[in-house]
Amino acid sequence: MATQSITLATPVKLNGTAVLTTTADLVFSCQAKAGGGDFSAVFQAVGTVTTLTASLQVSLDGGTTWTDYIASANFISNTTVTKTITPLIAGALYRVHATVLTGSQDIWICTN
Repeated sequence: MATQSITLATPVKLNGTAVLTTTADLVFSCQAKAGGGDFSAVFQAVGTVTTLTASLQVSLDGGTTWTDYIASANFISNTTVTKTITPLIAGALYRVHATVLTGSQDIWICTN
């Protein structure tokens, strides 16, 4: 899946038009705030969330090396379908790394 650029204050479905039914890597970057400074993002899994284990990973080398930024135990799951993260860094590559996923769901993000 291509990298998405997330615009501030606009909800975006990270998986595009296809509903997720299997494991996925949803890659995105966030635009900087006009005045600079930190910003946060809320993530939400919407739909039939039967099982979901996902981490939020970051890559600063253009997507070659990925490291957990928020481990799966502390990110969205079938028992915790929303999560707010502060801060995110504009320009870094992030991905929702869903390693266990059954049901049919969408993964949304909105930043401020």
